[in-house]
Amino acid sequence: MTKENITNESISILEIPTVLNPPIDLKFTDHSIYCPLCNIEIDLEKQVIKDGDDVCCEDCNHKIVFRIIRV
Repeated sequence: MTKENITNESISILEIPTVLNPPIDLKFTDHSIYCPLCNIEIDLEKQVIKDGDDVCCEDCNHKIVFRIIRV
């Protein structure tokens, strides 16, 4: 069974390759990422990220889902 996006949400997946065990802190990105649609900075300071966590852009409501990839 395939999952369909019936809500027409705008979603992207950000893969984070790491040798660390989750949850991880995004210190290497200065605690922020940029929305891939509107290029607005999204602050992630004081957040630890687990596989499957997500964040939503306050400007365009684009949802970014984090996938932690162990290398």
